[in-house]
Amino acid sequence: MTKTVRDTASAAEESFNKHYSAIWGEERWASLYRALACPTRHAALVNRYTQHIYFHQALARDFGPKSPLGVDGAEPTNDLQQLEFPTVQGGDESGIVCFARSNPAISDDEPPTSEQPTKPDFPQPRPATARSTQPLSHWNLDAASVLVARLLDARPGDSVLDLCAAPGGKSIALAQTLWPELYANRPSAPRSQSSRLVCNEADGQRQKRLAENLKAYLPSELFTRGSVVATKVDATQSGSALNGLLAGGAYDKVLVDAPCSSERHIIHASLQAKQSGKTAPEMANWRAGSSKRLATTQVELLMTALKAVKVGGQVMYATCSIEPTENDGVIEKMLALVEKGKKKGAMWTVELGFGGDETLTSQLEQWAERTKRGWIVLPDHPSDGRWGPLFFARMKKVSLQ
Repeated sequence: MTKTVRDTASAAEESFNKHYSAIWGEERWASLYRALACPTRHAALVNRYTQHIYFHQALARDFGPKSPLGVDGAEPTNDLQQLEFPTVQGGDESGIVCFARSNPAISDDEPPTSEQPTKPDFPQPRPATARSTQPLSHWNLDAASVLVARLLDARPGDSVLDLCAAPGGKSIALAQTLWPELYANRPSAPRSQSSRLVCNEADGQRQKRLAENLKAYLPSELFTRGSVVATKVDATQSGSALNGLLAGGAYDKVLVDAPCSSERHIIHASLQAKQSGKTAPEMANWRAGSSKRLATTQVELLMTALKAVKVGGQVMYATCSIEPTENDGVIEKMLALVEKGKKKGAMWTVELGFGGDETLTSQLEQWAERTKRGWIVLPDHPSDGRWGPLFFARMKKVSLQ
């Protein structure tokens, strides 16, 4: 590494820290940076469309004959817990099953490091046997992603759009509550033929991976009858492809997990590069103004989602950024555009939040903190969950008539 490159990288990192220290305050940024620098914590979303025994077997392969879940008479260990998500009024609490390991506390005496633990939180999902055609047993992801899917509250009979779906974790989470009659363990009736999940990704390679992941986790009959579809449409570009995706406001629920600055990834890349005496391009190329350019795309995606959803339907906007420009700022720009649309004759508006559900709000505070227009899950939250970061804001499209 030349001195010029090293100096440029050092200046970018200093600018990065000054920028977020100014946003969060010096004391909070010190806490938040340390938490962001820690290895990402993963939960295991159990796939309801395959036998639970396959998840148990995957754990047994990883942890030996004594199953952490107490399967087949084994004593359960104390380091595994089933996560409890906030209860959406009228929703099915049992649809999403997600486990996490006990979480070691972050020590203020230890220097920040992104080194991954020697043993992952959960084993990588793989087929039960080499010739198995069963869906995969679980998906490893940040529990904040499952939280957002849970709060969108997809129900049997809903038509759901995941607008920026790759690689598919949130889509798989949304799917868990759409077809309970197809659960491998304790299926419930009646059949939900009308449920539909459209998973979109604009990038060709990522869309291909998305389609493969969906087929690896969901029952084949859902694809045969067109209940699950993977599309490749740029949701920021008007045209026939986008018109086909929107289908005249056909969706009950829309998730917009928008591309964002992903500061945790930048921090991890920087720390890992330093360990080998290198500089990470993610940090060296970081600029404060990048968020403004991203926010333009994010607003376009959110407005597309509002066009796609039915009047009375719900949209969930989410990012893994800690930058207010990409979070509350996008929501405020959306609100301004909706107001402008009303003046031009639009017959709908939006309502933010969860409809005054105080019980849900109280439960949410165990996961996240409020922002001006939504909520954000952060890894230094007092609950010590170490989940996130993930900003989210739910909105309902309502008629003006």
